[in-house]
Amino acid sequence: MTSTNAIAPKPIYAPKGCTSTVLTRMTEDERADLERIAELEMRSLSATARMLLLRGIAEYDQDTLNAE
Repeated sequence: MTSTNAIAPKPIYAPKGCTSTVLTRMTEDERADLERIAELEMRSLSATARMLLLRGIAEYDQDTLNAE
């Protein structure tokens, strides 16, 4: 027997182990770009910012390896 008034658990969007918060400042234009990308990707602002950060780190690492 299940209760129809049961509260559904809140979905977890971040991967396991994501416990650190990073705050950043950005211009209004940068925020608008982030919002635009988030809407296209159908992601939250934080998930979009994380995705872009991870892609930027990967590109930085690749550029650093190519420079050596």
